[in-house]
Amino acid sequence: MTGEKFRLIRLYSGMSQRDFADYIGVSVATVAHIELGNRTVTPMVMSKLADKFDLTDDFLKYVEKYRRLSQ
Repeated sequence: MTGEKFRLIRLYSGMSQRDFADYIGVSVATVAHIELGNRTVTPMVMSKLADKFDLTDDFLKYVEKYRRLSQ
């Protein structure tokens, strides 16, 4: 997973970096570094995301719309 997709999960959920970090059980620094591309999404962070989020078709449509608008 890219830092961009990680960030989009957070934005889609409507959370600040601090709220998102607390919700998935990582530090704010971890969230910030992943979003900036300075750190990879580890298997442990992926499992925390999987426990908390159901990445639905609506989310995937949101990602696609974001990409189109960003170009």
